[in-house]
Amino acid sequence: MSGKLSLEHPGFSLRTAQENVTLFLRHAIVSGQLPPGTRLIQAELASTLNISVTPIREALRELGAIGLVDLDPFRGAVVHTPTLTELEEIFEIRAALLPLNIRQGVYRIEDSMLDKAEEILDEMEGESDPATWIDLNRKFHELLYKAHSNTRLFQILQQLADLADLYINLSFSKKPLQRQSSEREHRQILSAYRRRNPEQAAAIAVAHINSTLEAAREALSELPNTNL
Repeated sequence: MSGKLSLEHPGFSLRTAQENVTLFLRHAIVSGQLPPGTRLIQAELASTLNISVTPIREALRELGAIGLVDLDPFRGAVVHTPTLTELEEIFEIRAALLPLNIRQGVYRIEDSMLDKAEEILDEMEGESDPATWIDLNRKFHELLYKAHSNTRLFQILQQLADLADLYINLSFSKKPLQRQSSEREHRQILSAYRRRNPEQAAAIAVAHINSTLEAAREALSELPNTNL
């Protein structure tokens, strides 16, 4: 493990030790600081981050549950490796489920939540760190999608979003203009929500997913030894 890893990060200190470690490792994985296939050895992480092994172990379990870490009985915890097959599956399911969420959520969401979503977009458009941008992206979509009354649907979408973050960062690393396109689409989605137009919001959201899919597919196909 790199000696440069540190839990000193805005927003970490007020959380529990496990939450800090989980947030830190998630950020490091999504940003590529911990590349796919990296072994995450508990003792080394504990030493590097100056923390006990217990929160490390619990954080790895949590990240394993959402798919960002693979828990192998022989190799231990390993950073998940993206594949073209997984990319297609994740984005196909998201494109099918999001319209169900949006069509009800558009009418349920409060104006104050839409104002908060706009504040997040303002922050995103001024953010230079890709991993932080992706965290804000999650907050934006979560704010809109949790307005739906179906808790189980929301939970499924959130789990898919955890894995999608790997591919979003990959698409940005290979196609920087994809971020600008995403930001424009975010504004269009928010505008449709404000007009209480569920069909337009759903259509833009699906197009948004598909544009990210195409960029991530192209980026992933350029990587060596991609597992189909």
